[in-house]
Amino acid sequence: MDWSKIVLALILPVLVWLLTFGIFAVQMAFLVVFETRIASGIIDKKYFDYVLAAVIAGLASHYDQHFAAPLLSSLYPQFPEEEVRGVVLFFIGGFSALHAGVAFHYSLLHVTRFSGRSMLVFQQQVYEKDPRTVRLLWIRILNLIGLTSVALIALAHVYIYTAVRGLNNLDSPLVVAYTAGLVAAGFATIQMRKLILHFPSTLVLVAKLNQIMAQNAKPREQQRSLSPRKSDQIGWARRELLHVSRMLERLARQEDAVSGPDVQHPIAAIYRAVADEIRLYCRSPKSLDGPLPGSLVTTLRATQGFIITGDATWRRHIVRRLSVFDEHGKPRPLSTTSAERSTIRFVRVSGRLIDLSLAWIQQRWLAIAVVIAAVAVILGGLDIETLIGLAA
Repeated sequence: MDWSKIVLALILPVLVWLLTFGIFAVQMAFLVVFETRIASGIIDKKYFDYVLAAVIAGLASHYDQHFAAPLLSSLYPQFPEEEVRGVVLFFIGGFSALHAGVAFHYSLLHVTRFSGRSMLVFQQQVYEKDPRTVRLLWIRILNLIGLTSVALIALAHVYIYTAVRGLNNLDSPLVVAYTAGLVAAGFATIQMRKLILHFPSTLVLVAKLNQIMAQNAKPREQQRSLSPRKSDQIGWARRELLHVSRMLERLARQEDAVSGPDVQHPIAAIYRAVADEIRLYCRSPKSLDGPLPGSLVTTLRATQGFIITGDATWRRHIVRRLSVFDEHGKPRPLSTTSAERSTIRFVRVSGRLIDLSLAWIQQRWLAIAVVIAAVAVILGGLDIETLIGLAA
């Protein structure tokens, strides 16, 4: 048994996925700069922004023609290179044009009601206070969502690559290894999407706050259907709320870093107070009743408005509602503490995940076996060349 071939068969789908994702991720970086410069030029009427957008468009075109297309077309040596390059350029160009058009369209809208746009809605007061920031924020959030779509596009390309190149001449061990590689590519897609949507940044925080408030605005029965366990009626929001609290803690640490050692920044105290309020609610028996209480939703809205605009009205609202500072102007003691991040916690969480994984496999082992067998049969029946030919 040639183990080098087995290893190659195992990692090949993941490598194709990484290559595709990387190429499109760079394209998304060009798009976000191009879109924000165009929007800034329209809003601020600055000629230089249009010039910069034109330069970025030229760089993106050069990147597509001389880097992205040649790399992707090299995966299909059995086809004429110009033909494959044309298809790749057409797809990248169409994807970029569609994404830019959607971003420009929604960035100019004034959406204040939740109607399926769970991460793209802002309060009326936010639009009135700082419309420029909101419109640019729309574009950045749309690009964040677009990056999650890129992960799916990369996975789709892996399966297209498999179908075109084929596995019919491979031995059974290689087919099994390649199938495992396909599963690994799917797992990488899921994890990458989670990483993008959970990365601790202000952009993700604003999107998460909108998502929570949008789901809370849904009818009671729909909220219950979102919860994995019927005994926990806000199970759909608990994990997201705690994730928001962790991101607020991170923002607080950033503010403290700006103010210097041994000095707690007052804005950091505000962020920690909101995080404390979220953790206190999630730990209380009131969180089992659902939906989210109006006081917490009001706090989340004020926090979002303050993060986006920095307006003093929202800041004073949060300080007053949560009693962030005592009569001497010092941050009040928190009722809860953030989750520990130690080796012991890592081991405990890892053990819990292993237990959950084993329980999940035990409950679904028959379905998993059937799916693996079906994939192996499908891949083994494709009439195309060997894996060594794929890597050539």
